Amino acid sequence: MNKIKTIVLSTVAVLSVFTVEAQTFKEPVDYKLKNGMNIIISENNKSPKAYSSFTLDIKAFDTKKDGIVELLNAVLNENASKSPNISFKDNSGQLATLNTDLEKDLVQMASVIQNARFDQLTFEAAKAKLMASIKQQDHDYDQTVNENSINALTLADVKNFYNQISPEKTFLTIAGDIDLNTAKASAKKAFSNWSRTHEITSAVTK
Repeated sequence: MNKIKTIVLSTVAVLSVFTVEAQTFKEPVDYKLKNGMNIIISENNKSPKAYSSFTLDIKAFDTKKDGIVELLNAVLNENASKSPNISFKDNSGQLATLNTDLEKDLVQMASVIQNARFDQLTFEAAKAKLMASIKQQDHDYDQTVNENSINALTLADVKNFYNQISPEKTFLTIAGDIDLNTAKASAKKAFSNWSRTHEITSAVTK
């Protein structure tokens, strides 16, 4: 329950950046999809949008190289470059959309997560942008995320970590001016077909 509260509060913090109105969140509803993915929904009729956060349960991963999450985020951002409402940072993916577009955009976010394209060009572009961000200090990275740790990572490292991600190791939080049943249906449509045994489905250019 403490983990659920922490994730909800993190999403609320993101939401509060976009609205100055008083927050009136109802008690969060949490449940699991059949594939084990953890879903948390919090209604707030004062919010102008619907906000979703896809979060990794970092403790569920046995080994994790320094900077691997940040570099994976950079690769996913390259995949989501044509989707301005979707972004990946820290250990989560974030979506801010109109409540009427929640299902459509959540399906798009799920597609980026489940079918990310990994090739050397995408990897190099992602790595270059992450290195530039680290040099410019435009984000509060952990001290283990630095030029040395990022340079030590390879495309194979990122693919191997990505391949460990499966639904039962993740949380999806949906918050904002949303109907509970609509949010549940949107989450199911977007993520219910995700298999517990996650494999990279896209072609990899060597």
